[in-house]
Amino acid sequence: MIFTFRFISDEEDSFVIDVNINHNQTFEQLHNSIQETLKYDSSQLASFFITNDDWEKLQEIALVNMGNDTDVKIMADTKIEDFFTEKNQRILYIFDYFNERLFFGSVVRTIDAESPIQLPSVSKLEGTIPPQTKEISTNLNDDFDIDDFKDDDIDFNDGFENIDNLEDY
Repeated sequence: MIFTFRFISDEEDSFVIDVNINHNQTFEQLHNSIQETLKYDSSQLASFFITNDDWEKLQEIALVNMGNDTDVKIMADTKIEDFFTEKNQRILYIFDYFNERLFFGSVVRTIDAESPIQLPSVSKLEGTIPPQTKEISTNLNDDFDIDDFKDDDIDFNDGFENIDNLEDY
């Protein structure tokens, strides 16, 4: 069976990627296909999460197990068919762990046949590709204005007038 996964982004409304994959291929192959197509750095941490219809995480499938968590499946050892059997099943793909950025995915098509082309393959890529990582400001002055916190604007005793011993708190 061939599954077509469609992934979208909540950051870039125009972004869509469809990936076709055989039922007996692994989540690592799905991950690699996404990474290569989007020209992301494949050395970055990533995970898939199987979800319910409300996008609540049910099962993690990680690139690597960062601890001794026996509930986490490893992408290289986990086949698509272990979790997917039909259309409309949902999945999250975390591609930027440190900033908690992700794609929302769903099985949009299943084909009960053998593929004439090598899978996984991308059949659709549209819109602006979200960058793999977000720039984080290293200059505190970009987001912080000291004039917003002048001493004459702050009452340091506000709320503490009836407290006898601050050590109790």
